[in-house]
Amino acid sequence: MKDIDRLLKNIQSINIDNILYEIWGIGMVQDYIIELNTEGEATSQLYMLGEDSDGNKLGQYSNYTKIVKGSKGQKTDFITLKDTGDFYNIFRVIAKSKGFEIVANPVKDNDNLFDEFGENIVGLNKKNQELLIEFIMPLFLERLEKRILQ
Repeated sequence: MKDIDRLLKNIQSINIDNILYEIWGIGMVQDYIIELNTEGEATSQLYMLGEDSDGNKLGQYSNYTKIVKGSKGQKTDFITLKDTGDFYNIFRVIAKSKGFEIVANPVKDNDNLFDEFGENIVGLNKKNQELLIEFIMPLFLERLEKRILQ
């Protein structure tokens, strides 16, 4: 009976938010979140899709910009918000008690990218949220099992 009582006590004491908070703080999880938002995955919103977290297209480059970006070997079919890579490199994930937040400094060359493209350039669309859930599920189940069986 002691084992069942211990198991029941462990199950009752589980705090899902604490498990997720721990997961959001893992470096590889944070890297994956940022890649989903910026670049590095097939569904990367800014670089591969040219869209914000709501699925809104960021727009098209001017003909002049297409020529300049093309000469650098960069994508020209839609706005990616990537020129030097500085903007993508400042994305950070902050673990919170009820989820996480992606933050980035939108100021580039005295222009505020949030003013021009909206604050939703930072954040994950539905598809990438689903991919993130699939990615963290093994980590979540591992931590859940550990707490139940401790």
